[in-house]
Amino acid sequence: MAGISTGLLCLILAGAAWTDIQEGKVRNRWLFAGVIGGILCRGWDFFPGAAAVLAGAFFLFRLRVMGAGDGKLMALIVGYLGMDSGLEAIFFGMAAGAIWSLCRLWHDKSLKIFLTHLAVCFTLGFQIKSAEEYDKRVLKNPRRTIPLAPCMAAGTYLYLMVTGAMALWSGNL
Repeated sequence: MAGISTGLLCLILAGAAWTDIQEGKVRNRWLFAGVIGGILCRGWDFFPGAAAVLAGAFFLFRLRVMGAGDGKLMALIVGYLGMDSGLEAIFFGMAAGAIWSLCRLWHDKSLKIFLTHLAVCFTLGFQIKSAEEYDKRVLKNPRRTIPLAPCMAAGTYLYLMVTGAMALWSGNL
């Protein structure tokens, strides 16, 4: 059953990543299919980790750090893989997103400008307790944002490949 669960998760991640790249958002149909598949594969064990990550992701959504679909997708990853493995996969995905962002800023020759704006925005945020300037300069500019679902998919695939290779190497598979 673990192979079916992993395969289904990979399929859901691929679909969510595709729609995020094409349309700029993770479609709820992928998320709903993922929840149904997660319940069928893992039963009630799907919910505790997914609910915890969803609560944390809601906080990040409210801060406008990521979209609502991205948070729900992270909850799916944890629901399928469990809390420890799921958080490691999300970490790999966040690392992929950070590398993609840095490469984009480097390619656009705007890394120095971005870091200067970010420093000014943090300073203003601490002084006037508002993230409005950061919102105006960074979040409202689509060239500055990256789709997070492909990063989460890549991070999860990488995590699954690394842990699978380690299991093969140690003879635990």
